[in-house]
Amino acid sequence: MYKHLFLLTCIMRVGTLLAQTDTTSGSKVLQEVVVTATRNEQLLSKVPVPVTVIHKQQIQAMGAVLLQQVLAEQTGLFITSNHGTGVQMQGLEAEYTLILLDGEPLIGRTAGTFDLSRIVVGNIERIEIIKGPVSSLYGSDALAGVINIITSNNSKEGISSISGRYGSNNTYTLDGSTRIPYKKGSFSASLNAYNSDGYTLGTGGSTPTVSPFKAYTAQSRWQHNWSEKWSTVLSGRYYEQKYNSYFSDVKGMVDDIGREKDMNGSLQLIHTPTKNFRQTLRLYYSRYSTNEDMHYQADKSLYDASFFTQQYLKPEYQADWQLHPKHQLTAGMGYVHESLEATRYEERMAFNTGYVFIQENWKPADAWNVLLGGRFDTHNQYPSQFSPKLSVSYQLTPNWRLLGTVGRGYRAPDFRQLYLHFNNAAVGYTVVGTKLAADILKEMEKQGQIKQVNIDPEQLKNLDAESSWSYNLGVEGKPFSRTTVKANVFYNSVKNLIDTRAIAVKTNDLAVYSYVNINSITTAGAEAELGQAIGSHLQLSAGYQYLRSKDNDLFKKVKNGEVYTKDETTGETRALTRKEYFGLFNRSHHSANLKVAYSLSRLGIDANTRVLYRSKYGFTDENGNNTPDKASEFVPGYATVNLAAAKYLFKRQLRMQATVENVFNYTDAQHISTMPGRIYSVGATWNFYHHVNH
Repeated sequence: MYKHLFLLTCIMRVGTLLAQTDTTSGSKVLQEVVVTATRNEQLLSKVPVPVTVIHKQQIQAMGAVLLQQVLAEQTGLFITSNHGTGVQMQGLEAEYTLILLDGEPLIGRTAGTFDLSRIVVGNIERIEIIKGPVSSLYGSDALAGVINIITSNNSKEGISSISGRYGSNNTYTLDGSTRIPYKKGSFSASLNAYNSDGYTLGTGGSTPTVSPFKAYTAQSRWQHNWSEKWSTVLSGRYYEQKYNSYFSDVKGMVDDIGREKDMNGSLQLIHTPTKNFRQTLRLYYSRYSTNEDMHYQADKSLYDASFFTQQYLKPEYQADWQLHPKHQLTAGMGYVHESLEATRYEERMAFNTGYVFIQENWKPADAWNVLLGGRFDTHNQYPSQFSPKLSVSYQLTPNWRLLGTVGRGYRAPDFRQLYLHFNNAAVGYTVVGTKLAADILKEMEKQGQIKQVNIDPEQLKNLDAESSWSYNLGVEGKPFSRTTVKANVFYNSVKNLIDTRAIAVKTNDLAVYSYVNINSITTAGAEAELGQAIGSHLQLSAGYQYLRSKDNDLFKKVKNGEVYTKDETTGETRALTRKEYFGLFNRSHHSANLKVAYSLSRLGIDANTRVLYRSKYGFTDENGNNTPDKASEFVPGYATVNLAAAKYLFKRQLRMQATVENVFNYTDAQHISTMPGRIYSVGATWNFYHHVNH
């Protein structure tokens, strides 16, 4: 287990110093219901899987606008910037984390990354985070974990609100929302406008780091109970963003104007014929598209134009059956049709996936809870996948319990890796998907464009899904009446990683690239979280993660003395030692957070300070040995401080808030594009509480 299981004991000892809590009172924790871990409602205190819950009140107290701001402050999560802003979990990159909206997948990933900046948080009721593979329930992309954004609640209170926020870089947001419960259901809707002038880091840049943009989001949800046995839920979301950028070309400046659209809708039909049986039929559709036009500023001539359109359709059936007070069975089946049309694809592409899943929740005794399940996926483009999972919890005492999980996750090859055909005319290289590689190489050879073939393209056609086996062992409890502690050790072994390789050399001495299953990686570490109430007004929370990672094939070469570096003192070339091997790029060994929150309900005041720390991590490979080992290849460790303070007025109808992010103005223009420096903002929210006739 990568020699880190001993950290469970260590982390329990430091748990009283470093951790974080996501609930405000013990009684609420005992009664809180979560849905993501099991696909049905379960008490948080009984679910045998570690779940992090972030509530609307916490998001509001932060003054956050985007999902990435919220996730950046959670223990063990790192925000990354690679073809969009993604989130790294347990040392696994953004493409391995599934993002759900009310239980349904959000599409539109660029190079595997779902861009978190597309999600505003104004209408979010809570966020549930599951670390570790959840492919046994959700299939592909849930190899590292799942983040479920939940926008609905069961409140019987009618409320409408209007809010606005203005901050640095001429950034402003306007929100309007309403929730109208009635006797047999409820209706909710929200609108958001989010605009910014963007920003440019460093000096003399020929293009903005973040371009000026205007974004709009509209969302609605209608739930109606037609009878005691039948109910429906209809929901929809529409997002649109327009941006205006520019960059420098050898022929002059180029305007880059783009538009991004994301829409989805779902219908659920719920039938509960008896108190022990419930069946749900879901129909989900999503469409994501981008259009980008580039013209020279001088004469308006076309530089480039591109489009991308992805569609996703999923019907699904799920049944939940309480077979016995100690046995609950969840089973279901579904079908996914996914299509893609884009400039860099020769024709319209389509994926078809069928799946079945089953899960047994067994409670053999009051202290035990066992979750056993699996999912089988068939696909028309890659081999079938089976993803089992076993989770067990044991209540040691009324205040302490142990949790353990072992499971398999997988991530399917995407359209890009199978069907992309991109020829960079300006630079001269070519990228092709594995399904097209053989035919394209033959055609290029006929045209005399190929000098050398490195890999037989016929071997590439059977690209397999990436897969993992993951292990988590944790403990959580309350050592004192006002103290909560959570600790977890984890180990992830990922195989069949899909990597880019030069399969041929062109006559211009540049490469033809494609994708192959080659190496494997492991990530391992430990996390600790703790919350401590101090008096009736002060809440202290903190968290810490220790992480190690390695490329297994490369590490073997390091042990055998086959990887070389240049000694920075003597300038001589020598073998890299095992001790010098740092691990995978973009992974810090240490990260921590500390949060102090103060509230005085009598006066309607709340304020908080959040300190975030991340140790150094590898960024680039300057000497070609595929691992960070020189000082110049690392991003130095850093800490940031965020502040927020708010005041309620007029019987808690008006909330005024001011925030300062990155108080000490830390920036790193070369390495961290997501950190613009110190950001000020002020905001106000007016709530209208209206009487509802039930």
